[in-house]
Amino acid sequence: MSNPYQPNGPEDHGQGGYGPDPSATGGQQPGYGAPPPPPGYPQQPGYGQQPGYPQQPGHGQQPGYGGSDDNMFSMLTHLLGIITGFLGPLIMYLVKKDTSSPYLRHHLLEALNFQIMIAIAQVAAWILSVITFGLLFFVPMVVWIFSLVFCILAGMAANRGEWYRYPVSTRLVK
Repeated sequence: MSNPYQPNGPEDHGQGGYGPDPSATGGQQPGYGAPPPPPGYPQQPGYGQQPGYPQQPGHGQQPGYGGSDDNMFSMLTHLLGIITGFLGPLIMYLVKKDTSSPYLRHHLLEALNFQIMIAIAQVAAWILSVITFGLLFFVPMVVWIFSLVFCILAGMAANRGEWYRYPVSTRLVK
């Protein structure tokens, strides 16, 4: 038995068993196009244009939803309460109450009512802190953190176009 890794002889410089060298005979390699179909089978038809789909009906808007400007003003009203207390929502309410949509009016009133309640809670917390000679010094900070969290939640909901109600707010201004 002969060794398959040993060359066949001095006259054979290529690898054995792979057919003739195309460059030695002057021939070229065949092209890379698709092979012709076998005889006796019909040609497959090409792909045509796919028929279009009918347009789907649009979704309705939320009732009272006023658009991106109303979302922005609603969010701004809620977030102003963090910095300015009830004055920011009060100014926004006085400026926009007549020209606003029901959606924006709802958020203006929610923010204003909540900030009035927070102002009352802050005054009560400071009075408690003074009466107890500083033992309840952390209560005003807890009220402010409570306000911060719920103002951010309300601002995010208003930016998404959702109707938001503060959980502990009473309706002082209607």
